[in-house]
Amino acid sequence: MASSTKAYAPLVSYWIMLFAIGMGWFILSPLVPSIVQSLNVQTSLVIFIITLYGYAMVIFGLVAGYISAVRNVYNSLLASAILTFVGLTVRAFVNRFDLFFSFSVIAAVGYPLAMAPVGSVADSISPKSAHTVIGISVGLLFFGMAVGSFTAPGLEEHFGLKFTLIVPAILSAISLVLIASMHSSFPRYYRARSLKGSFSVGMVKNWYVGLSIASMSVMFSSIAASVLIMHNINHLQALNYAGIFGGLAFVGSAFGAVLLPLIFGKYGGLKIGLIVSGLLSFFSISILAILISLTRLLSAIAVSYFIFGFFGNAYWSMAMTSVTYYASSPDKAGLSTAMFSVASNAGVAVIPVFLGTAFLRQSTLILGVSIVLAMEFVSAVLAFTLKYKPS
Repeated sequence: MASSTKAYAPLVSYWIMLFAIGMGWFILSPLVPSIVQSLNVQTSLVIFIITLYGYAMVIFGLVAGYISAVRNVYNSLLASAILTFVGLTVRAFVNRFDLFFSFSVIAAVGYPLAMAPVGSVADSISPKSAHTVIGISVGLLFFGMAVGSFTAPGLEEHFGLKFTLIVPAILSAISLVLIASMHSSFPRYYRARSLKGSFSVGMVKNWYVGLSIASMSVMFSSIAASVLIMHNINHLQALNYAGIFGGLAFVGSAFGAVLLPLIFGKYGGLKIGLIVSGLLSFFSISILAILISLTRLLSAIAVSYFIFGFFGNAYWSMAMTSVTYYASSPDKAGLSTAMFSVASNAGVAVIPVFLGTAFLRQSTLILGVSIVLAMEFVSAVLAFTLKYKPS
């Protein structure tokens, strides 16, 4: 029993780091107006900082996957822990936007270095339950995002902006100490993820689904407070509700990613799961976009965030599973899934910055809603065409 517990000890440090990354990322979402005021910058620039994690995955995702495949997994995790700690800690104390931006970039680079080796970590520590380990790892990242969104408004109200930003930095410090102290506990040999996957033009459909869902999740979490303020809801209330909205979206994402693929995999099959989740994802994001843009029905908006998170991320997860069926064999699907992640994060990096601004002015709200509905309608239609079993 003691040996088994010791074998799982590295996972605890890894999971704390993923939680800290998620919290450090989305603790910013409900704080956008406060950061804008504190640093005296435009709203779009702060939203851009939130999307930096998407850029980091786009730029470093495949590189990080390669490093984790040819080097010991510990090196990638330690580098991630160091970058995350330095970035989150220093940005909490700076008063200039250029410094805040620079150290946010450093923190963001830790994200792909942590996520790239998740398969190797799971396979080396618990090969018989690797899928469970991966699911918990991704779930804790989402849970960290939810906690960051939920707690940021209350923390800022009672302790101020700097203290709020320090909280995830403290968690990252704990994970850094744990990972650094467990050098010998991480396996030295493991089955590396293959980066030599096959490519098919059909994968592009999956990539579109990935980027359309991921970008909407990030965008609506990022703009919530600013849109509510535009609807004449006072600053503090807007921050509180934005935190609740973002938190509900990511709680829904965590539950949806775990439950729906499991249910459809057992009872209905991936094809039905893709179609049902794709259609419900479209309807839920449509309702969310209309409610937050044109109404002040705060309870209904909150429910719509959770529902979109639930169905949207379930659809995203099943679309990622679908892309592996284009590979010639499971052991050569690494590049296929890595490219899906890169495409998703490309959407996160670009779409919220440009489309999000349409929701910040009354004159362009209808245009913004129309673009969202068109994008997600295409995504829903593609559900009928995605690959649902190996060739």
